[in-house]
Amino acid sequence: MLLSDMSQEMDRAVFLGTGADGQPLGVVSGAATYGITETAVDTQVRYKVITDAVARFMNRNAASKPSDVRALFRPELWSYLDSLVANDGGTVFDWDRVLRTLGAGNIAMSHEALADPVAGPPLEFSTSALLTTSAGGVAPVFAGTWGSVDLIRDVFSDAQSGGLRLTALATVDLTVARPDQLEVLTGLAMTE
Repeated sequence: MLLSDMSQEMDRAVFLGTGADGQPLGVVSGAATYGITETAVDTQVRYKVITDAVARFMNRNAASKPSDVRALFRPELWSYLDSLVANDGGTVFDWDRVLRTLGAGNIAMSHEALADPVAGPPLEFSTSALLTTSAGGVAPVFAGTWGSVDLIRDVFSDAQSGGLRLTALATVDLTVARPDQLEVLTGLAMTE
């Protein structure tokens, strides 16, 4: 349980960290600072919207085929695309087409690494995504952990109710070495 909690918090810090209060500046939240391209899609997300974004991304990078591109999506985006039948009137869903194009191994999903979907005008419900590639086998982002995990045991704070409070601390440093190999997509609208 503690390892799972730490993993979630590290994901949140690496991608959405504020850069304050001991947190690193996250890849997504600090995109402008790192020089990462941010593209406001601001339209209903469909298979074609994803492939257009991948094509733009490939033209700016060393990716030579769509399967060289990796994507990070929120689970809500998967669920939405998995409910849309392809525009050709067939029985294939947009999510199946995205899987076929990028490859299942190149898609990661996380509710910790990307901000919660937002509601409000002009889009009813929208989310973001992150595209990446590694040119020459070199990753665009490096997150290093230093030392061991410090475990603080607090027997006093919750003692009256018979509880024990554990706090785990880890030191994580983050650097974006190749910002050109990253792109944040915003305004991926999931509308009815």
